[in-house]
Amino acid sequence: MAATTSHRLPIIVYHSVDEKKTSISTPLAFFKTHINWLAEHGWSTIRLSQAAQIVKQGGNLPPRSCVLTFDDAMQSIRDIADPILRDHGFTATTFVVTGQAGEKPHWFRLPDPYRDEPLLGRADLEKLAENGWEMHPHTHNHPVMSHLPEDVQREEIEKSRSVIRDWFDQPGDVLAYPYGQFNNDTQRAMTACGMAAGVSLRFSASVQSNCLMDCPRIGSAWFKDSPLRIKLATAGLLEWYVSAKARLKGDRSRHFQTPTSETVQGLIEC
Repeated sequence: MAATTSHRLPIIVYHSVDEKKTSISTPLAFFKTHINWLAEHGWSTIRLSQAAQIVKQGGNLPPRSCVLTFDDAMQSIRDIADPILRDHGFTATTFVVTGQAGEKPHWFRLPDPYRDEPLLGRADLEKLAENGWEMHPHTHNHPVMSHLPEDVQREEIEKSRSVIRDWFDQPGDVLAYPYGQFNNDTQRAMTACGMAAGVSLRFSASVQSNCLMDCPRIGSAWFKDSPLRIKLATAGLLEWYVSAKARLKGDRSRHFQTPTSETVQGLIEC
């Protein structure tokens, strides 16, 4: 049995770059701060599928590699994120809800400002792919996977991966679990579908070779506009920093996770 290896690989997750002030918004000024800091400090982007393959095979990732991911394929990645990333020679991954591409999204708990804004359709996504973006599935309908029977979960994965392969001629073998939720049935469905990896919302800057079906990511909201937080996140120290601040405030009940509107208050201002 191959030895388990740990790899420093910050996988940063964004949703939309905008000024809507929701739990999944990243203001433009903050986004520019993030990308500029990475570029100025020698970070480079690596394709998610390539990183997963290197980790699985026990190889060495290029120094200061990170993965930039955008869930849901919202319009701002075409209009705002892509030009900024190209200016720095960066690439990114978007996870596509294939059953709603080009349509107004309608899944559970989506903040209201996005319900009247169609997701990117095939033509726009193909242009992003031509610009170097990697496309991967975010399921077909964005359900809470852990609430579904295994056969339905498998259908969600198979449908979404099939669309990715058909539209973009890309493997589409990394799944972003909607809401970061999955269970043992999901893991079996992933294996049956031949998926190479899955990304969750568990917070860490490292990926384990024996845990590729639960690759952690760093929620961009934790950065605020602070270069210090970006440095701590990419170094794998932001969890310690925020947890220590929470303890100093006397609140030991909170646990560290990718922030939502419910969890972010009180910690993000630390």
